[in-house]
Formats: sequence, structure tokens, C-alpha cells
Amino acid sequence: MAARSPVNDMSRPSLRTLRNRTAIALVLGLVAIGGPTLAVAQSLPGGIATPEGPVQIIADEIIYNPNSHTVTATGKVEIAQGERVLMADKITYFEDSRIVAASGNVSLLEPSGEVLFADYVELDDQLREGFVQTIKLLFADDSRAAAVRAIRRDGNVTTLEQAVYSPCLPCVEHPERAPLWQVKAVKVTHDQAAKKIEYEDATFEVFGVPVAYTPYFSHPDPSVKRLSGFLSPRIGGSDRLGYHIATPYFWAIDDATDLTLTPHYTTEEGPYVTGDYRQLFSKGQLLAQFSAGYGNSYSDDGTDTGDDAFRGHLFAKGDWQVNDNWRIGFNAERATSDTYLKRFSFSSPNYLTSDIYAEGFYGRSYASIISYSFQDLRNSADPGQTPLVLPLGYASWVVEPEQIGGRLDLTASGIAISRDEGTSQRRFSLGAAWQRPWITDLGTVFTLDLSVRGDVFNSEDVYVDGDKNNDVSGSTTRLLPKASLEMRYPLVRTMEGGRHVIEPIAQIVLAPSVPLSDKISNEDSQNFEFDDTNLFAVNRFSGYDRWDSGSRFVYGLRSAYYGDDGTTLSVFFGESYEFNETNEVYDDSAGIGHGRSDFVGAITYTPTYWLELQHNFRLDKEDLSFNRNDIRAIITGKRVQAYIGYTSVKDASGVANQTDRDEIYIAGQAKVTENWSVYGDTRQRLNDSNTSLSTGLGIFYTDECIEVGTVYRRDTTRDRDIEPDTSVNVVLRLRNLGM
Repeated sequence: MAARSPVNDMSRPSLRTLRNRTAIALVLGLVAIGGPTLAVAQSLPGGIATPEGPVQIIADEIIYNPNSHTVTATGKVEIAQGERVLMADKITYFEDSRIVAASGNVSLLEPSGEVLFADYVELDDQLREGFVQTIKLLFADDSRAAAVRAIRRDGNVTTLEQAVYSPCLPCVEHPERAPLWQVKAVKVTHDQAAKKIEYEDATFEVFGVPVAYTPYFSHPDPSVKRLSGFLSPRIGGSDRLGYHIATPYFWAIDDATDLTLTPHYTTEEGPYVTGDYRQLFSKGQLLAQFSAGYGNSYSDDGTDTGDDAFRGHLFAKGDWQVNDNWRIGFNAERATSDTYLKRFSFSSPNYLTSDIYAEGFYGRSYASIISYSFQDLRNSADPGQTPLVLPLGYASWVVEPEQIGGRLDLTASGIAISRDEGTSQRRFSLGAAWQRPWITDLGTVFTLDLSVRGDVFNSEDVYVDGDKNNDVSGSTTRLLPKASLEMRYPLVRTMEGGRHVIEPIAQIVLAPSVPLSDKISNEDSQNFEFDDTNLFAVNRFSGYDRWDSGSRFVYGLRSAYYGDDGTTLSVFFGESYEFNETNEVYDDSAGIGHGRSDFVGAITYTPTYWLELQHNFRLDKEDLSFNRNDIRAIITGKRVQAYIGYTSVKDASGVANQTDRDEIYIAGQAKVTENWSVYGDTRQRLNDSNTSLSTGLGIFYTDECIEVGTVYRRDTTRDRDIEPDTSVNVVLRLRNLGM
């Protein structure tokens, strides 16, 4: 797309060093005490100081007329005062009126980077105020303006008459064409101090065709990073919301605080408003996103109640540094209904988490206390069984390794979980872990890990298999000692073009088989996934309620190639063997806990700087079929970025209505040309008639003065009152108009 500036003959001047001709430097004392003075000399090294700094003139010829008290400089004249430079074919200084008149190829370079072009200019001796005929302005960001005449006052306010403004560059092939867009106005005022451009009786044109008129509007000048005003409107439509329009307003409250408030109107769901609030403190920050409206209300099962009600959401977070050791903070997430966020396309989480916390750092030691509140948005959720954590405390004291010949970590942890309905539980734990690595003369790396932890649990309303006649509530304790010895023997071979590393790994873990108590509810160890990342972990559960008890032997092999050209190839494969045949803390589908485990592995291949291939898998120990298979390709080129992911998980839980998961996800963006780019993403379920879960596509055009694009999205999610949705949204931003 070609575009033309309203001014097509502007170019940035540069301070010239005069060569091969006689240079005369004239230093003017323009505002000296006791009246103006004049000094003329050949190649003077400096100037006389004035309130604005010294003024220096360089010209081919300078003539002083004592009768008229004028100084006339001709031939590529330059007047410099500080960072302000005036250039012209002819400049005359009237000593009595202290006026500088310039004509012929006049240009004024401002300290801010702006350049003024004109046929004729009259300025005061500070080059700050005056009159300009046939003016053209080149701003610091290459946006441009032109006018029939202009008046400059106070050194920073320029008023243009019959003006035109556009940030669009001229079309190279057809410079005579009108720009992509421009604004014409009877009067334009640019206040450099306020960093604001105001228009009176303005017409907006696209390719020279008037499309809109306004008696007044304003926008920040190109140097402004943030200023209150309206942003680019957003329009679109979807099945859920109908036609949709939004007009954001950005309010710069002060240097550290701002609020973006966006009224929305939809044909199906009525009006609502969204907001983004940001505030910085000397030792903290506060961020908030919210929405509010009044419209259709839905019950938890998705039924339309037929009544209107308030609806909205709040996501807020903040943190403050109390002193060098302690900081406090909070996170707040709430919505008025389970499906509200999905209906208005904010997000689609399964639950919302709010917390308040304090944490301290003392060298290697750490302490924290935090409380959690949850809002479960799933269809199966029972609000009465949603837990409240008040509080969760943790402390860790790490002894300096040189004091005891290893790393000693002493920990204390406690938690209280309560529910209106269902199990409530309290736990207190004390633990100690000592770790010592050493390397033998042969290069073998040994790591000894000794640990012990004691837990005290007290629970209420704990029923075996949900049978309320079999209540096992009460208190229980357990002592959990463990010892681990790991051996690694890395072998390195230097090859032509790179290095090859082979590292066999073996680990023995000794621990008693602690029976799983029915009095302990599993609150923090439910999402366990056995893979290559936790194969050699001493305790493979991330929480406290489940303990990885029993003895086992673990082995694996890692092989890697590192090329001098950046090419890498890494392969890992391993397995665990439990000495006890049944470890009841693991589900049947976990792939571990019953003698031999499944095989786990990972392959990473980087053939070039812009491509990385990853493969993580878990193979069935009996037939080597994939129980889990994750394949990813990551492309990070200069013009193309893409992610391709495939996930396959075999369900072995035996739970009704549960099926294998087999999905592929593709997302990418490409810069097709210098101005055009495309974006797309899709998530497909391959084991259910190739069902598309979601698909998005966008195409954008961006240049120096405009960004325009459209985004299409299809979402097949169903959740109570949420039906599959198709939406199309349009993006339009005009540079420098606050959009």
C-alpha cells in the first residue's frame, strides 16, 4: 500500500562543516546586560553567553550596516543557539527590534528533534517567537504537517492556519498521491510544553476522500508515551454477544497511576464496562482488571433465570516490599457466576484462586505464611466442599555447607483446611534433609541424601468410600525416614565438530513402607504425573499428604551431542523398580508403584538456531505402547514463530465416561511482507471424529501510520449455558491519534 505525506520534499538537515570556502564566524551578544553588542571575527572559537547560551552564525558572507543597525548573512547560513539551529539562504538580524528574518530554504531544528521548514520566517533573537509563512513540520517520529502560515510564541506553542497532518510516509512510486489518511483543519495548535496537538474544524480524509468531520479534537504529540484520551474503538460480533462495540478511554491519573475504562455494548447481552487499573509505589505495585454489567442471570446448572442481575469479575494483585527481608502481597480472583468469564471471553479456568501472603528472605533461609480461598467453576463443583486454607505456613533454614560438610535443610510446615461440607484437615510437619555430593578420582559423581519428616494430622468428617457410617476422623501421626544414594558417571568424547556425552545414572532409595492412613485426606498431591523430570526425585510427590514410601532402585541413561555450530541432540531413557509389589499411594494409571514402572524418556533435538524438537513419553512396561506421548516443535525464526504440539494420554483409570486423550495444537504467526502478517491457531481432538476444539485466524496490515486487521475465532466449548461460539473482531489503530 502506497502512502504520501502532505509534505513530500522534507529532509532532515545536519550541521555542516564548511570546506573549501571562506567561513566567517559571527558571535552575537543578543541579550547582554547594558544593551546588545556585536563581535565579528575570522574563525572565532566560541561565543558570548546569553540566557539561552551562546549564539553562533556560519555563512559565506556577512555584512553589517551601521546606519540601519542590521546584520545580513547570505549563502548557506546557520545560526546555532544551544541545541536549536536555524538554517536559510539569507538571514537578517535587526539589532534595534531584535528580530531575525530568514528567507529561502528556511529550516529550524528544535532540541526535541522536530524540524520546521518555511519560505519566510521572522523570529525574535532567542529563536522562540515569531511568524512563519508557508510552514512544513517534520516531527521526531517522521510524522508531518503543513500549513499556509503559522505563529510561534513562548518558544513552544505553534499555531498553524489551514493545516494538514499525517504520519504516513510518501509513496515511493507515486509521491503525488494523497496519503493513506490525513487530518485537515482550519486551525492546529501544537503546544510542546503540554505535548498536545489540538484541531479546530477538522476533517478526516482517507486517500484524499473526506470521511468524518469534528469541530474539535486533540491528541498527544509524538513525544508522549502516555496521556489521557480515547483509544482505538473495537468492533466485532459473535454468536454469544451479538454485534459488539467498545470504546476505551485511557486516564493517566498521575505519573505512577493510570486507568483504562472501556464501555462495551452488545446486542445480545446488553452494555457492560471493563477496566484496567495500574499503580506503582516506591516499594510496590497494584494491578487490577475488572468488569461490571447488568443483564441475564444464570443458575449454577446453566438455566436462564429470566431475571436481570448484576454480573462481573475482579482480578487484582499487589505486592509491597516492607523492608530488606520481608514483603507482603495479595491476589484476588472472583466472578459472579461459574460461566461468566467464558460467556464474555475473558478466560476459561476451572477455578479462581485468591490469597494473601507474607514472605521473608534471610540469606539461604525462607519463611512464608499464606491463606487461600477458591471459587470452583466446574460443573461438578459443590460450593460447600470448596476448601478454605487458613493458614498455610512454611519455614526453611539452610545451614552453610562448609559447616557440616554438606547441605542441611531444616523445615517446618503447617496448614489448616476447612469446608462447610466434607473433610476438614489440619497438619503440622517438621523435617530435616542432609545432602552431600562428591566426585571420585575416576569422575564418578555420588550424591548421598538423608532425610526424616514427622507429620501430625487431625481431620474431621473423613468417611471411608463416602460411607457416613464409617467415619474414621481423628488424629494420626507418622514418621517418614528416607535414605538415597545416586551415582552418575559422565563420559565425554571430543569429536570433530562437537562433543558426545554418555551418562549412566543409578539410584537406590531406602524407606519403610508406611501404610496409607484413611484419616489423611489427599488435599495437595492429587495431580501426580510420572515422567522423566521426577524419575530420580527422592520424594516424587510435590505435596505432604501422600508420601513416596517403600524402597526402590532407579536407573537411566542420558546421551547427548553438542555441536560446535549450536546443534544439540539429547536422549534420556529410564525406569524404576519398586521392591514392594504394591504401593497404594499411586493410582493404577500412574505407571508406577507396582514392581517395575513404565519406561519414561525424553528426546530433544536442535538442528538449527530457529528449530527445536522435543519428545517426552511414557511406555507401557509390558508391551512398550505409549501410555503418554508428547511431541513439540518450536520455531523461532526472524519472520516466522510457530508451536506445534501433540499429546496422547491413555486412560487406565477405569472410571466411567473417561476416554483416552489424543490432541494436536498448532499456533503460529508469520510476517509475509514488510507490512502484512498472519496469525493462526487450532486445537483438534483426534480420537473423537477429528473434532475441532478451537480455531483462530488473524490477518494484519501495519505500517508507519496505521494498523488494521481482523481476527476470526471458533470455539466449540460447551458448559451449561455456554454453547459453541463463532466471533469476528476488527482491529484498527491510527498512529498518533491516541488509537
